[in-house]
Amino acid sequence: MTTEAQRALDDPPVPGSRNAWGLRGHDAAVEALRRAITSGHLAHAFLIGGPPGVGKTTLARRLAATLIAPSADDPTVPDLESRAAKQVEAGTNPDIERITIGGMCDETSHDHATDRSTRIRICQVRRLERVAALAPFAAPRRVFIVDTADDLQTEAAHALLKTLEEPPGGAMLILVAADVDALLPTIRSRCQEFTLRPMPHHLLANALIEDAGLDAPEAASLAYLAHGRYGLAMRMHADPTMGVLRASAEAEVARIAIGSRNERFDVSDRLSGGWYRERESVLATLDLWREWWRSALLVGAGVEGAHANVDCNAEEALRALRAVQTAREHLLANTSAQVALDVMMLNLPTLPPGAVTLVHETEDRVSATAGE
Repeated sequence: MTTEAQRALDDPPVPGSRNAWGLRGHDAAVEALRRAITSGHLAHAFLIGGPPGVGKTTLARRLAATLIAPSADDPTVPDLESRAAKQVEAGTNPDIERITIGGMCDETSHDHATDRSTRIRICQVRRLERVAALAPFAAPRRVFIVDTADDLQTEAAHALLKTLEEPPGGAMLILVAADVDALLPTIRSRCQEFTLRPMPHHLLANALIEDAGLDAPEAASLAYLAHGRYGLAMRMHADPTMGVLRASAEAEVARIAIGSRNERFDVSDRLSGGWYRERESVLATLDLWREWWRSALLVGAGVEGAHANVDCNAEEALRALRAVQTAREHLLANTSAQVALDVMMLNLPTLPPGAVTLVHETEDRVSATAGE
């Protein structure tokens, strides 16, 4: 490594600026991975956790690009202008494979792209095992990105564990997960784990002004709606309907948190009625509710930089998280949708009205702050 490259590795990046891998945020994870590459002690499996839109898959791709297309001046930095790195970013590099819901398997009778799969199947993991044992096409190793690992079927998770226990020498596994606690403890123990955190809202707002050309009030509002997640904020900027849907889901979970039993059952009736027609929509709603309660848990636990429009203690937030997660698991296990969702509503804590700031009140506060 050149002296200039070593100096770049030793100098901490400015918070909020783009780091050596071209990412906004996650500087500690990037520098830890760069040091592992330098020392030659890179793990065979990684687990990258964090909320949706925080940059987990992007970090996984940049690690893969660094291994496959390193810069000529610094092997710990990807050459993002190279053909191989561009293939990694586009998902077309033959030595990088993303394992996700609806992906490929070796069973000719299976068509996961159209069979409304809601989990990563065991047949997909068996294909991963087979391909991982093959020599890479052109790169030093094959890289498999499991996105997301908390969507693995139970049987698929156990099959993946076997590969993690006896990893092929020419393969690396990168698991990304929104809820690492949903994974088997034995899977977590066999991975080097990184947890990605959202950016402080003011740093994200500044990044949006620079990268997307937003004015200050719009950037501040979007940073708040995205809860500090750069990737989510950029997607919401590109598709404004995402922001509307998220705001609607957050408004509904806020109303449920302070609502009566009858109000809650009205919502569970609507969701259970839609489960058999629009499973993805119901799951997306529950996922947004999990995010809302997870933010409440971080605030209740006193995590620095955490933001939520609800004031409750960590025990209440954890109870709510468990209720939503259990309902999601029961739905995917083909339990009666009505029963699963009704039980969830009964298990959610009931908060006093003053504990929740409704969405329109939050937007007014953000707009006022941005205008100061």
